[in-house]
Amino acid sequence: MRIMCVVALAWRAHPEFPLILLGNRDEFYARAAAPLGAWDDGSGVIAGRDLQAGGTWLGLHKPSGRSVVITNVRGASPDPTKESRGALVTDLLRREGRFADPAEPDLDRFNAFNLFTADADGARLFTNRPAPRISPLAPGIHALANEPATSPCPRAALLGQLLSAAVSDGMDIAALFDALAADAPPALFLNGELYGTRASTLLTIDTEGRARIAERRYEKGGRSTGTTALELRIG
Repeated sequence: MRIMCVVALAWRAHPEFPLILLGNRDEFYARAAAPLGAWDDGSGVIAGRDLQAGGTWLGLHKPSGRSVVITNVRGASPDPTKESRGALVTDLLRREGRFADPAEPDLDRFNAFNLFTADADGARLFTNRPAPRISPLAPGIHALANEPATSPCPRAALLGQLLSAAVSDGMDIAALFDALAADAPPALFLNGELYGTRASTLLTIDTEGRARIAERRYEKGGRSTGTTALELRIG
């Protein structure tokens, strides 16, 4: 799964919403994907699904309230013998499978990636570029795109700034979601004919355990193909 994305996380930075997660998933338009929804396997996962490899790029686990999101990292060509990064997200969400609780040496079994997890126990960064690392995240705003976690990235910096401003101003959720469609440099939204932004997602969890997750989907040329919005209580 080619997951060239940009994501930002507000972790315990807002008095009402301990978790705010938003981002764009960029992918080839020809790669089939299922829209955001509850998976029918009894796992409690709420996510879109890559229909080629079976994993996901961003999701919420309803029973635990854990959220996970992943991006790839630019650099070497993907190695097809490596494990699926989408499967890593799925195992982390479900807390089941070979990679439900990976150690740092396990991270080199995947092509280059950055990943955030967040739940009641804390938030963490997983990355294998420039080296395998699992680090706790302090309360605040964190952003990732397709550069190594230690390298500057204009897209990540822009989305982080927008999220920080929204948190500081009391968070206009509609405006925050709309910001994901910005295509002025450094573009958050990629508009192409073969490859571009396929989905924009916004997830919030409030202090009462109420989760709201919304996904806007796009086809080539940036044309909308639908929106899904769900409200649920975690736990």
